[in-house]
Amino acid sequence: MTAFEREVLRYLGNADPDGRLMALIASVEAELRGEVRPRGVHRRLPIAVSEGRVEAGGHAFESSALAKNLCGCKEAFFLAATLGAEADRRLRRFSALDLPRAAVWQAGCAAYLEEYLGGMEDGLRREAPGLYLRPRFSPGYGDLDISHQRAMFDLLELEKRLGLSLTQTHMMLPEKSVTAIAGLSDVPGARVGGCAACAKTDCPNRRRTL
Repeated sequence: MTAFEREVLRYLGNADPDGRLMALIASVEAELRGEVRPRGVHRRLPIAVSEGRVEAGGHAFESSALAKNLCGCKEAFFLAATLGAEADRRLRRFSALDLPRAAVWQAGCAAYLEEYLGGMEDGLRREAPGLYLRPRFSPGYGDLDISHQRAMFDLLELEKRLGLSLTQTHMMLPEKSVTAIAGLSDVPGARVGGCAACAKTDCPNRRRTL
């Protein structure tokens, strides 16, 4: 089983991987890779970390969890990635015509975007030789309020560079989009990020943490 297939099954609630489902996953993966083009941008900025607060580029991010994640960092990468409008259009069509495919498409988009972000992280590491990349941390994780998406939009010029927009409730459009902050440290050793930093322990997509 491929990493993509495992990730899709996780987003589907660890569904039983029978032959019919695996064939549907393979079909969705082929369509995603053939028709959807992920795009991303990033910016490296100096940061100032204090108790419960991170400052960068004239913006303040109020979050004890983010400050803990970035403790000891003097710089961070601010990044964003999107699958674009086509992923959303196809999801709407499948939701109206083929619910099983819609469910797998939704999970496949999440897995595809995560895969792309992993590739972005590899590139960021190459841009910062001798430094260590901390786990990504996004608005909505832990106590970093989703309203901080506005600061991410400003810092990365996401409307101009990726064609993204932000609703009044700070949801991104296209929906299959992510912003994140990844600290740069001169010492190895991961800090808590991602699912481990989030208080929503009943999330069906939560990864196991040790």
